[in-house]
Amino acid sequence: MTTKKSKLFISCEEAKYICDKSQYHESTFWEKLQLNIRYAYCHITRAYVKQNQKLSELVQSDSVTCMDPKKKAEIKMKFINELQDK
Repeated sequence: MTTKKSKLFISCEEAKYICDKSQYHESTFWEKLQLNIRYAYCHITRAYVKQNQKLSELVQSDSVTCMDPKKKAEIKMKFINELQDK
């Protein structure tokens, strides 16, 4: 017996993928509709969407600072040296 895949109802994994695409405005109208249907009845999808939105807001905010490239290279060299010593 084969299972027929529904075009309207999607899995959690598909919903996560569509949610990620939506964050970058790459999802189609149909995908957004499928995601919203899944969002209405799935608490896991709602939690994922909420976390994804919060992460995007944090990354886009001005309070995010990156490590100085020189400091990053210094840490990388220390890490490599530690690995070679063992």
